[in-house]
Amino acid sequence: MTTPYFSIIVPTRNRGSELQTCLDAIYQQTFTNYQVLILDDGSSSAIRQQHQALLKNYDERFQWHEINASDSLGSGPAVVRNIGIETAQGDYLAFCDDDDCWHREDHLTTAAKALEKTQAQAYFSGMQIKNGQGQIIVEQQMQQVTHIALQQNTVIEGVHPLEPEQILLYPDYAHLNIMIVQRDLIKQIGGFWPHTRFAEDVDLFVRVCDQAKGILFRPDICATHFAPEKRVTESVSNQLSLQDKRLLEISVYQHLLIVCSNAPALTYARKSLAITEKMLTEELGKEGKKVAAKIFSGAAFSALPSLKWGLYSLFLRLK
Repeated sequence: MTTPYFSIIVPTRNRGSELQTCLDAIYQQTFTNYQVLILDDGSSSAIRQQHQALLKNYDERFQWHEINASDSLGSGPAVVRNIGIETAQGDYLAFCDDDDCWHREDHLTTAAKALEKTQAQAYFSGMQIKNGQGQIIVEQQMQQVTHIALQQNTVIEGVHPLEPEQILLYPDYAHLNIMIVQRDLIKQIGGFWPHTRFAEDVDLFVRVCDQAKGILFRPDICATHFAPEKRVTESVSNQLSLQDKRLLEISVYQHLLIVCSNAPALTYARKSLAITEKMLTEELGKEGKKVAAKIFSGAAFSALPSLKWGLYSLFLRLK
C-alpha cells in the first residue's frame, strides 16, 4: 500500500448500522488514496464481532484498532482521536464521527485538488444537521463563514481561501466531520486537548485556525451531523447535564485563551467564554443559586465587558 494522502480517523463505540453508513460513505469517495483508522473505544464483545464482520465489506485501506478492552469505560473522544493521529500515515488528516456521514462522493477529490494547488494546512466544508426523524434542522452550520467565502475568489471551483478572522466567526465552528488538517500542523499544536469530554472539536478548530498557514473553505454541504438527541444512551454529550456541558465549554475557552497566539482566535475564545458564562449565570439565577450566579456574572463581565451586563452583574450583587 502506498503512503496515503489522507488518513481518516473514525472513533467508534457500540454503533451498529450507523457505523456502516459512515464507512459506506467513505468507501464511495471518488478519491481513493486514503486509509481509514477505525478506533474502537471499549465496545461490547458482541458489537465488536459485528464490526469486524462489517469490515469484510471493504478493503485493506480500512483498518480496525481496539483501543480498550471490551465493555470498558473507554478513554473518551479526545484521547482516542490522539491515538489515531499518532497512528496515521497520511499527509492530511480527516475525521468523521461514527454516527454521522459524508454525503458528497467528491469530498476528498475536491479537497485534494485544492490542497495540492495551494499547500494550505487547513480545509473545511459545509455541513447540515438533522434531528432524530431525519429532518434538516440546520441547513448550513457555517452560515456566516459561507456568506464571507462567497465574496472571495476561488483557488479551484467552489473552494475559497479565507483569513483566520473570516472563519473564526462566533457561533460558527467546523465540526470534525468537515475538517481536514495537515498532519504536521495537528502534531505541532499537540492534537486534541485530552482534558475535556465535550467541545473538543471547537478547541481543535480554533487552535488550527490560529496557527494554519493557509485556510480553505468549500461552502457546499459535504457532511451530515445527526443531532445526538436520538442516541441518548450512547452519546457522551447526552450523559452530561446542561450545567456540566457549560462548565466543560468554559474550560475549553479558557484553554484557548492560554494557548492561542493571534487576535482572531483570542477574540473568538473571549466571546465564546463570555456568552457561555452569561447563559450559565441566567440558569443559576433561575434555580435560586445566587452565590454561583454572582460569581459567573462577574466572570462573564471580565471576559467581555459591556455596560448592560455590568449593570446586571451589579444588580445581582445588590439583591
